[in-house]
Amino acid sequence: MTFPDPKQFRLVVAGPTESGDADFLDVGPAAEFDFPGVSAGAFYWAVEGGHSKETFGAPPSRVALAGPNGSTFGVSSFPAHSSGEVGADDLGDSMTVTDDDGDAGMHASDTIDYEVVISGKVDLVLPGGKKRTLVPGDLLVMAGVPHAWKNPYDEDCVYIVVTVGFNSPEVAS
Repeated sequence: MTFPDPKQFRLVVAGPTESGDADFLDVGPAAEFDFPGVSAGAFYWAVEGGHSKETFGAPPSRVALAGPNGSTFGVSSFPAHSSGEVGADDLGDSMTVTDDDGDAGMHASDTIDYEVVISGKVDLVLPGGKKRTLVPGDLLVMAGVPHAWKNPYDEDCVYIVVTVGFNSPEVAS
């Protein structure tokens, strides 16, 4: 099975129209990103500030992981032979470079991420040199810990990602 480029997936949204009827909604374009030699993809949907029937989201206007009480939905890839190293300026404010173990690819976020590898494979590295190789069909829950992605293999790794922002202090209490 082959998959389209992460920026070429088709988003279908079924939701309420302005009159409240259930329908397929026409939505805007995805927020695309490309960090050459590191990762590329698109966020197709985002919810900000809480989830409800009335605030179920829209295509994001910028590339970012979920903020407090929010979520994002996208497709990403790690190109073959990529090191996972990205500059802090490129990450934006939704991720923090941690440089654990002197690894410039180590970063963390205030999100819980759900990821599904659909093609290729990639190494997920945690501080202390702990490593797992993820392959198609693997499901990952990333609970905000420092990590780095490495793809030393001959094939791009494509995966689906949903990020859920930690609750804001008002909701958590």
